[in-house]
Amino acid sequence: MAEALDGAMERLAVTWSGHTLDVGQIESELDRLRFLAAGEPGSGEGIAARASVLNMIVYAEHEEGAHHAARVIEDLAENHPSRVLILVARPGDEASRLEADLAAHCHLGPLPEQRVCCEEITLRVSGRAARHLHSVAIPLLVPDLPVYVWWNERLPDDDHALHGLLDTADRLIVDSDRFEDGPSSLVRLARLAETEPGVGIGDLSWRRLTPLRELLQKERRVEEVRHHLQSVESLEVRYADGHGVKHSTQALLLVSWLAGELGWGLNSALGHGANRIEFRSEERRVAVFLIPTDYPAVEPGSLISLKIACRSDTGATALITISRTGDPSHVTVRTEHRGQAAETSVRIESAQSHELLMEELDAAAHEAAYRRVLEGVVPLEKAIRGW
Repeated sequence: MAEALDGAMERLAVTWSGHTLDVGQIESELDRLRFLAAGEPGSGEGIAARASVLNMIVYAEHEEGAHHAARVIEDLAENHPSRVLILVARPGDEASRLEADLAAHCHLGPLPEQRVCCEEITLRVSGRAARHLHSVAIPLLVPDLPVYVWWNERLPDDDHALHGLLDTADRLIVDSDRFEDGPSSLVRLARLAETEPGVGIGDLSWRRLTPLRELLQKERRVEEVRHHLQSVESLEVRYADGHGVKHSTQALLLVSWLAGELGWGLNSALGHGANRIEFRSEERRVAVFLIPTDYPAVEPGSLISLKIACRSDTGATALITISRTGDPSHVTVRTEHRGQAAETSVRIESAQSHELLMEELDAAAHEAAYRRVLEGVVPLEKAIRGW
């Protein structure tokens, strides 16, 4: 057992570690940590308030994922005070064992009673219990608060643990950029959306595309561009390769979204050789090229450029290109139409993990847009299978 007290101008963290705890012991220790956070030990000052507005269950396969989640959640504490359970599963261990790290993360007010704390419980679950995580997690949830499950890993081969946690969840949050086999995992996520209709689904990778989607929607409000976007001839999407990334989930999500926005026939998506998909849109065919590119300045799978070529029935052409510059936080938007070209630089803020997660926590419980995008990925995955 170990105990530590750390102070700062604006934040205070009080922690405790132990083994083989039951639920009652964990609750008692959390109460004691909040008492310590209220003032100097032994001062007699009042207990810091628990102001949880939600429960969050985080699944991590490894310590690295657990530490990453803890850092992200600490930045959420002020705006989204929560009861957080970080579950590190070790089903391969023979012996059943439960280890716990507890923390009260408090934001300081001028008076002790104004210190608001959120609670973080990290449980390392070994052996048989690791196959039944819901039985470990559910008794530790604060009643009558929404439950978010942040699956901070690839989708598991065995869905039992995930479905068990979703039995009590209001929303599942994933990061499809972390999926080892992005296309097939997105299809599995689409199937999960069908089998778990009561659970909202959010994706941090989809959130990363928000600035780019907003740029495209802005261009669609320009009369000349809007007219030509109804006659797209080809779309070229380049994304960063590296670290074994074969397909970009961001690219697939964006293509699925654009296809839905522009009325391409998703069910007609066919693979035509490496890197090419062909859609049929009424009497028109749309060629989509997905091209991995060496670009070490961004994370593998991140989008580098889009090039949309349009040709109307009268033969008029237009070209829209959005591409990263040498500075990853800026993109260049170039339009070519009727022999005229215009180019501008636009700043794109790269959201941090805690900002993306905050957007998911604030999102509507059920967002139809992302579910539609997931459905659109299914024929895309079939088209690129075997590339």
